[in-house]
Amino acid sequence: MKNGIVRTLLFYGIGFGIAGIIYLIVGNPYIHAPGLHHLIMLLTLILGIIWTVYSIIIYFLKRKTQILFGIIITNLIIILSLLFYIFYPTIFKNKTSNPKITNEILTKMKGDSTEIFHNGNLIYLKVKDSILLDLRENKTE
Repeated sequence: MKNGIVRTLLFYGIGFGIAGIIYLIVGNPYIHAPGLHHLIMLLTLILGIIWTVYSIIIYFLKRKTQILFGIIITNLIIILSLLFYIFYPTIFKNKTSNPKITNEILTKMKGDSTEIFHNGNLIYLKVKDSILLDLRENKTE
């Protein structure tokens, strides 16, 4: 099992490490579109999902080994964590407890992240130099 965990962590470490190096070299020249580092991370995630599905099929249909079990568990933990990290700002921070209709715009800046709310709804989210969500109608940047 330990061998499967190490293989999986090595795969994601190499994929995300290459994305980090590409970001340091190239950066993100056009911030309104995904950079090359985002595409490499997406490719790593997609390959990880394919690897997980293949490992599950092999595990249940052919042979049940501890290495495959470690690969499956580690892949599922990493994939679910990444999906939670991607969708958390747009799904869970969008809920308001007081749905008053006003024409209010609120900007919050915490460290490297900027959030803009309109009537309590998240319409803009920027972390460092990557814009993760931009629902503004009149974009001025």
